Amino acid sequence: MNSRERVTRALNHQEPDKVPVDLGGGDTTIEVEAYEDLKEYLGMEKETRVSVRAHVVPDEEILQKFEVDTRYLRPFPVQKWRDVKKKNPVVDAWGTKWYQPKSSHYFDPVEYPFADFTLDDLKDYQYPELWNKEYGRELAKTAERRYKETDYFLIADAVGGLFEQAWFLRGFEDFLVDLVLNKDFASKVLDIILAQRKDFFGKFLDVVGPYVGMVMVSDDLGGQEGPLISPELYREMIKPRHKELYSFIKSKTDAKLLLHSCGAIREFIDDLIDEGVDVLNPIQVSAKGMDTKELKRDFGEKIVFWGGGCDTQKVLPFGSPEGVHDEVKKRISDLKPGGGFVFAQIHEIQPETPPENILAMYEAVKEYRDY
Repeated sequence: MNSRERVTRALNHQEPDKVPVDLGGGDTTIEVEAYEDLKEYLGMEKETRVSVRAHVVPDEEILQKFEVDTRYLRPFPVQKWRDVKKKNPVVDAWGTKWYQPKSSHYFDPVEYPFADFTLDDLKDYQYPELWNKEYGRELAKTAERRYKETDYFLIADAVGGLFEQAWFLRGFEDFLVDLVLNKDFASKVLDIILAQRKDFFGKFLDVVGPYVGMVMVSDDLGGQEGPLISPELYREMIKPRHKELYSFIKSKTDAKLLLHSCGAIREFIDDLIDEGVDVLNPIQVSAKGMDTKELKRDFGEKIVFWGGGCDTQKVLPFGSPEGVHDEVKKRISDLKPGGGFVFAQIHEIQPETPPENILAMYEAVKEYRDY
């Protein structure tokens, strides 16, 4: 069974020959520091490449070493890490300023273009055109070539969602207040982003839609201990717009739809299924209510679990290789039966993760992935 067949069977809730393996998407990859440590450990000298927000685009040599079944079609050009790290702070296309403190491995939003906006200000803002037509022509050729010349399962990589983009523009606390006390403003912001996302996905999927088996969308709804907003507020303000966006995406392609949403999101899963989400990632097992065995029991026939394979908060970065092995064994045992599972660690492999632990994770996957 080849990679495309393997992943397709898993997505259709059927058991393939072995659990498919994913690595390399915007929300399923490895961070730069851990990747460069891994390359040094393996004696690799290739230059590190990154996508949006400096997430690593793994080298083909690594993907083949770990028997990864997926390959990604990215909506934006890949960059060299040495070029990206020279820029601090960074202002994105929407006007949000991102800064990487010396004490952090990550860029955080620090200035928000809508911070002092009123409804009237939204009318005059210069909204970005994100789609690059020239790059789109190159991507179309790449997508067709990869589909015809390889048997990997191709994925349209993640683009941020509505809720996250809204607070990137307004500020997290202020937008949460807007959702409750300034609903007209919050609704207008969400509708502007929805229109932009539909325009973007329309153009992106015109290029890659015939070739991909899955489209990824990212919109975090959970924290460590529970949802970021109440399910009731989500259903009033966010869900109708999520449903419209996901329906639009599915009208452009036969591919499955994956939602990346971190944290404790169990309370939203029935809503996500109702919206048309086929696949859920990253399955943050360390968050409240996200036990893999219980999730598989309660939702395994309705949604595919993509991730959950190894805890990247504690076990993978701070555990022993033996502890990593046992973690992978448990998660595969919980999520593997009946298909509907693709192995990936939870979100990105974090900086300072020992190479020995990364190798132990993939050795355990090879040991336990067969059906």
